[in-house]
Amino acid sequence: MRINILIAGGLILAVSILLVNSEIVAFIFGFVLGVLNLLIGILTPKSVGITVPPAHYQGPLKLSLDKGVIRTNIYAVAFSEKKLVLRKLGSANLTVATALILAILGAVLAGYFGIIVGGITAFSLQEFVTQRRRDEIKRGNILDPLGGKDLEFLYDELDHIQLLGNRIQLYLKDRIVRIAISRRSSRILGPMLEKIIPAKIQLGPVPSGKDP
Repeated sequence: MRINILIAGGLILAVSILLVNSEIVAFIFGFVLGVLNLLIGILTPKSVGITVPPAHYQGPLKLSLDKGVIRTNIYAVAFSEKKLVLRKLGSANLTVATALILAILGAVLAGYFGIIVGGITAFSLQEFVTQRRRDEIKRGNILDPLGGKDLEFLYDELDHIQLLGNRIQLYLKDRIVRIAISRRSSRILGPMLEKIIPAKIQLGPVPSGKDP
């Protein structure tokens, strides 16, 4: 995502420069947001995807994911010896609201170009804020949920966990919780979970009789 933000910022600046002689307001708007996107890209650390503690680590954390999505909420995901914890990073609803505000402002100042630039900048800001929240969580204990915004699932309370494509599906007694993850993470997550929770993890389609 960091590279995408930097590329977006560079493209916005390039297009803005082309407008300097014909649309001065659009140029200023695009130039300011282009620079902002570049700064966000520079300040946003690269996402590492899956993190596995070193071999000498003696704590309960077994692995963590930078990002998992349930509906419109974004979480940091952590697997321990006994539970799965999701620490809330942000909400897509806030991103949409920010994108709408910037898009309306952009439309007034720079037409269709402003709408596109405003939307791109909103998603860049969301990634920056999400990464800052992720860093705060990692400085503490990612396995300690702090309130109603975070989620916790004890393995003993789960029937099983299914890894299907780019989704982690948690099968509880009364519901199924679906966590969307990146395809890059999903390709290497299965073997790791088989080592951590072999009695619970299930790869591929649900067997007959347990179809959701």
